Order: sequence, then structure tokens, then C-alpha cells
Amino acid sequence: MQPTASRETAIDLTHGPFNEILNLDFREMARNPQAIDEMNVTGEELLNILCAFDNYGVWRLDIASSQVLWTEDVFRIHELPQTNGPVDLEAAVSRYHPDDQQYLPQLIEDAIAHKSAFRFVLRLKRAYSGYKLVKSTGKYRETADGRAEMIGTFSEFQPANRAIASIG
Repeated sequence: MQPTASRETAIDLTHGPFNEILNLDFREMARNPQAIDEMNVTGEELLNILCAFDNYGVWRLDIASSQVLWTEDVFRIHELPQTNGPVDLEAAVSRYHPDDQQYLPQLIEDAIAHKSAFRFVLRLKRAYSGYKLVKSTGKYRETADGRAEMIGTFSEFQPANRAIASIG
């Protein structure tokens, strides 16, 4: 199985031990949004449900200022100290496998140019040794006042497995 990248692209993902898992996916249009109005669930409740068992965070990029903000779990996933305010993107990108670093700006630039979405699974350096796989999604949007931004999620990539867990 070869790594995949949808839509025609010059990205080559044939390197490394994870070459059957690494994935880039560009979408001109994201899936149809799901409505949760009738669910009576807030965004914060939903995020807390998602991160109850795994690190799962949210990020936002203000395109005009190039400032990026992360929730707590995104710092945890990247094994970087949590800070208030904008993230040091150079430090964050440097934590990715050297062969994967080029894809991050390319994915974001492509999504902005096409006002589209992306997702990826790439290799992130562990604090002590080796790499772990991380998954991110991102989507272009315009705020109510017309500012362009990207929003998205980060999580540690977990191979499919069957498990039962509960929190008291």
C-alpha cells in the first residue's frame, strides 16, 4: 500500500517506515456540515468529550497576522510547553520529521488559495527518541466580520483497535 494524497499534487510520501500510513488529503469542499443545534451541546462540551480519552485539540490561524493559537492538548501532542498567546511556529514545525516539514506550509497555502480543507497524518518527533504519528485537519473560513482564517484539529494518530474504557 502506498501513501496517498488526493487531488493532483507534487507531494511524494514514499519515504520512511510509516509509508503505509502517511497521508495528505486536500478537499475543494469539505463534507456537508453537521448541525448540532438540536443536540444542546456547546463547543466546549464537544471538545471535552473528544479529549476524554485521547489528546485532542483545536488550532486557529489568523491569516492576516500569521498568528496561530492552540488549545492545551495541541501543546501536549507537540510536547511543547504551553504558552498564552501565539505559538512559535518555527519551533512547532521543527518537531516534524525532516521529510515531512515541507508539507505543513504547502497544505496551509493550498487550503487558503482554494478556500478549502485538508487533513494529514505525519511524523512528529518524540521528546526523547523516535517519532509518533499525528493527525490534523484544517479548514478555511471567513469570520462574521470578513477576516480570513484557518481552523482545525490535532490528535495523536491511533491505529484502529477495539477497546472499552470508561471514566467515572
